[in-house]
Amino acid sequence: MGTLRETERWLRAEGHTRREAEEMATVLHNKKRNEVNDMPTLLETRKEQLAKLEDAFESVKWIKNRNAQQEQIYCELATGLPAIREEISVLEGKSPDPVRPLTFEGPSSGTRVLDHTVDGEVVKAATRRDYRSMFGLERGLDRGGFRSFNDFLTVVSSGKFDERLNIRAVNSETVPSGGGFSVPEEFAAWLLDASLESEIVRPRAQVWPMKSDVLKVPGWDAATHSSSLFGGLTGTWLAELGAATEVYAKLRQIQLNAKKLAIYTAASNELVADGVDYERQIQEAMVKTIGWYLDYAFLQGTGAGQPLGVINDPALVEVTKETGQKAATIVFENCVKMYARIAPQCMGNAVWIASQTAVPQLLTMSLAVGTGGAPIQPAVLQQNGQFSLLGKPVLFTEKVPALGTKGDLMLCDLSQYTIGMRKEVSLDKSIHVGWTTDQASYRSIVRADGMGSWDKAITPKAGDSLSWCVALGARA
Repeated sequence: MGTLRETERWLRAEGHTRREAEEMATVLHNKKRNEVNDMPTLLETRKEQLAKLEDAFESVKWIKNRNAQQEQIYCELATGLPAIREEISVLEGKSPDPVRPLTFEGPSSGTRVLDHTVDGEVVKAATRRDYRSMFGLERGLDRGGFRSFNDFLTVVSSGKFDERLNIRAVNSETVPSGGGFSVPEEFAAWLLDASLESEIVRPRAQVWPMKSDVLKVPGWDAATHSSSLFGGLTGTWLAELGAATEVYAKLRQIQLNAKKLAIYTAASNELVADGVDYERQIQEAMVKTIGWYLDYAFLQGTGAGQPLGVINDPALVEVTKETGQKAATIVFENCVKMYARIAPQCMGNAVWIASQTAVPQLLTMSLAVGTGGAPIQPAVLQQNGQFSLLGKPVLFTEKVPALGTKGDLMLCDLSQYTIGMRKEVSLDKSIHVGWTTDQASYRSIVRADGMGSWDKAITPKAGDSLSWCVALGARA
């Protein structure tokens, strides 16, 4: 975490007075508590500070390509705001509010995955994707006795005995072959919530909290609409005193198995000991790495020891190239045919996911009219840095196949993708691997799983099969 003075300087640069900056930075760093006997005055002060901090958070949240200092301020605000809100709730005599998301949430539609009961407890998909909401944490998040994540990393890096680490040692009860130290809740929340911002799938998916290694989720079997809905429900118009026919809907089971995402890095012991703010740099790198590899697996995972990605989903509909279409090209007809294969109930949430290598093809694609074939407008529109195609957002990423390969362009309703997340995050350091080169190795483990909620594409009453995910086929 940055120093108190660094935070004050940044807040001053944002236009706050010196006094305001000092007060706001002090609240974030928990360096002191004002001894105020007049409770209403303290409550008003906290509310005023919260409003200013939320404004500061909104201003830094939307900065693209934040520098190191801006990224640090963002992280401090993201972890500090919930504590201030909780304090206000206590001062007002209310229970702390567990539902204060800092991240984007998209509505869900289409095939429903049903709430169900596990060991007498109702399990539901999280309506918000932040850590508190996913795991129903109404209380304040545990720091494990550490002042900050930097403090936790420093203690782990030292390799020395620390009573706080001893009680956080991960054993066979949680990660059978993992080892290491369980990251305190507040810092685990920050790692998973901060990485969420740069991801494509998780902010838009159905996310389920996993309290064990296996989570079985029931869902409707709705693969055909040719004669019924939801695997058996039919509608019949009845005459007066007419008899209805008994029918039964079919359910199927979606099983999520927590899989381990291990993140490794190595550094010389001199760098760890003498490097400028090394702990801060490694924590920022961990956030970006967690987000990148989770997103990649949710998009391209094989399902073998990792999530089953969208591109390998059994319900995926593949649209073939046009007759005579050149290799490594995208034409407007491809996009129209893809749009026609997205299920109607999924159109509201659908987004285009395109390879970064497809940017030249998509941004130069245009609509033609008349015998001369004169272009009248680009097919992909841009406004304030946001792109759209056929009215749906276009998201460019390096996490899908390259131009010309199957899946370089996809149209998906990601609310139909199901993710299970384990609460625990572990971190460990070892000197043994790099003993001869005087290096230390760090390993962090996050456990999750993901797959589409449909087992196959829908057979509609009429027409071609439809799905929540449509991909453009190879153009070799």
